[in-house]
Amino acid sequence: MKSWKKTAMLAILPFVLTGCGDKESTEEAPTNADGDVIMTIGQQTAPNSKLPKGDSYSDNAYRRIIKEKLGIELKSAFEANGEDYDRQVSLAIASGEIPDMMVVSRDDLEELVDNDLVADLTDVYDEYASDRVKDIYDSYDGFTLDMATIDDRLMAIPGTTNDFGPNMVWIRQDWLDKLNIKLDEDGNNAISLEELESTAKQFKEKDPGETGKSTGLALANWLSSQDHGGSGYTATAIMNSFGAYPKVYLKDDKGKVYYGSNTEEMKESLVYLNRLFEDGLLDPQFGTRTYDDINAMMVNGELGIVPGPWHIPDWGLVQARATNSNAAFVPYALEDNSGNGKINESEKSATGGFIVVRKGFEKPEALIEIINLLFDDIATSKDMENDYPELYEYAQLAVDGSVKPVNIELFPNLSEIDDAVEATNAAEGKTNIEDITKFIVQNNARKIKAYLDNPEEASPSDWALYASRVLAVNNVMNGTREKNLLNDVHPIVINQTLSSMERNGAQISKLEEEMFIKFVTGEESLDNFDKYVKTWNTQGGEIIVNEIQQLEDEKE
Repeated sequence: MKSWKKTAMLAILPFVLTGCGDKESTEEAPTNADGDVIMTIGQQTAPNSKLPKGDSYSDNAYRRIIKEKLGIELKSAFEANGEDYDRQVSLAIASGEIPDMMVVSRDDLEELVDNDLVADLTDVYDEYASDRVKDIYDSYDGFTLDMATIDDRLMAIPGTTNDFGPNMVWIRQDWLDKLNIKLDEDGNNAISLEELESTAKQFKEKDPGETGKSTGLALANWLSSQDHGGSGYTATAIMNSFGAYPKVYLKDDKGKVYYGSNTEEMKESLVYLNRLFEDGLLDPQFGTRTYDDINAMMVNGELGIVPGPWHIPDWGLVQARATNSNAAFVPYALEDNSGNGKINESEKSATGGFIVVRKGFEKPEALIEIINLLFDDIATSKDMENDYPELYEYAQLAVDGSVKPVNIELFPNLSEIDDAVEATNAAEGKTNIEDITKFIVQNNARKIKAYLDNPEEASPSDWALYASRVLAVNNVMNGTREKNLLNDVHPIVINQTLSSMERNGAQISKLEEEMFIKFVTGEESLDNFDKYVKTWNTQGGEIIVNEIQQLEDEKE
């Protein structure tokens, strides 16, 4: 492992300047009294980090290890969560003064490149990335790196995320037991829309949370998501059950491109949601209630049905568990509404954020060294307790991943399924926990076993790991695959921002969101769905579809 103490940097400086950029545009990196390079970062945060007392986002085990091992002192240029972080990034781009390193969206990356604000990382990735890191990216057949490549140059280091569906709904099992409701009697880890609706009705009418405010379903006002990871509090799983795939572009069997939100199947799903709204099963404040409001309803025991991805227990449902130790959510996929027993899913490789380095920063390769340390050296440690004791403690406390200075994930394609199956088998005694070679998988197995051995006394974080890895990934994700129940639909992968999307994307996205709210609430009749589609096309959608069609035709 290289150390970025000043003496080491001077020895390799000529190579860096020659191989990675224009000497005149490169500044000498500042150092602290110990000779460590000082690198400023934009730090993403989370509301519930679970950091131990005395640690913070600006001073934690990850930053201390990076300083010790690499001679890099990280300092926060700004710290923010969610939309506040996005605003900080936008302000930095607008001013032309960005941190030395930060995580950005794909659109932000294009803007940064257009304004010549970020370093070309092509050569430093080739030179410094470890074999394991390169193997991880190779497992995606080049897709993730392509997403970070502009004009044939790698302009960011992308995170990876396995968008391997199916979309699910999480239901309070303790409420099901209280009301003697039996679901999934055939054991296929999926329920029908009729079962979902009946459960919502009973939850609303019988108020098992005893709050006097019980709601059947509550959905975010953007209503749908284009990927599994963003499906929290959305109707995406319901739409999928009708064979509708929102916010993605697809091709029919004749090769014609179409938009998944504008189909007859989508209209049918909106008719269904409108009926739920009219019947009082869907939150009467749909369209105006915020995401945080809905999350609070879940935590407070007003909401017992939560659509969301496999990992929502780790950062969302665990809050309800911490408030009420009896709260126990169980995930189910939704069966196709036709009754064919299949489960529809829109599966696509996804990229989770892009890490950029400021153009002119003397040591862009420092980012790659940090990536190697976090996702190779630490991730493959066979004795985490002794090699990295502070991070071992973090694992026991379930400290949120946002504490990492590079807030991305990096793992091989579909490895989460294999890891969850391995952890589950070991926790259930089918294999030996000690034989697991990956620390994080072994640690997950221990926590799952702790929950299984004593559910009543287990910590909320142990329950969350059990729920996400065993119930969601092992049982639903892997179980439905093993039973050959999935109907996989593969959206078109667009690894560039199209000029038509830049001009019209925001406008038609706003149109879709506003019209779908009106359709669901009945403010606009669904008889006008075709009229909406026509407006969507005339406001720029048709141009986008045609541009994608041209790109797809060129692939033939």
